[in-house]
Amino acid sequence: MKTANEIFFYELAAMQDLEHQARSILGLLIGTRIQDSTLKRIIEDMAHASERHSDRIDACLRHLGTAPLQTRSAPIRGVQDDFQVFLRTPHNDAVRDLYALNAAQRITKLAIAGYEHLTDWATTIAAVTCTQCLLKNLIEKTETSQQLRKLNQTLSEQLLATTT
Repeated sequence: MKTANEIFFYELAAMQDLEHQARSILGLLIGTRIQDSTLKRIIEDMAHASERHSDRIDACLRHLGTAPLQTRSAPIRGVQDDFQVFLRTPHNDAVRDLYALNAAQRITKLAIAGYEHLTDWATTIAAVTCTQCLLKNLIEKTETSQQLRKLNQTLSEQLLATTT
């Protein structure tokens, strides 16, 4: 890599991978028989949003006249590995729901950090269309993060009440 644009393309590809892997992890979370209906709805919404976010990244790449690179996002794979390990340990439904919620929060926080960084890069290289696409993704991820945080408080309190 020799230019700011090449770094930006590399980082976009990593975010694209994050979104693809997020959909896979969210599908896994849904498949674990989440009991809390609000959590299930939020995770399903996150999976649909992740597809929109990926489409926006594609639009950004098309606008810049480049094809996506094959770059992996290592942090998102850590979330998936951690959840796989958790599933092999004994747990009840309430604990599984709370862990699934925490995994969803980790995915969202990784994405927020990535979109903040990419938005800064897009602004720096004057990629206005990309900046707009990335800002939309950032706003949606931030809203989801707030929903998850509120639900985390509720589920944590419920779990504490049943175990004390």
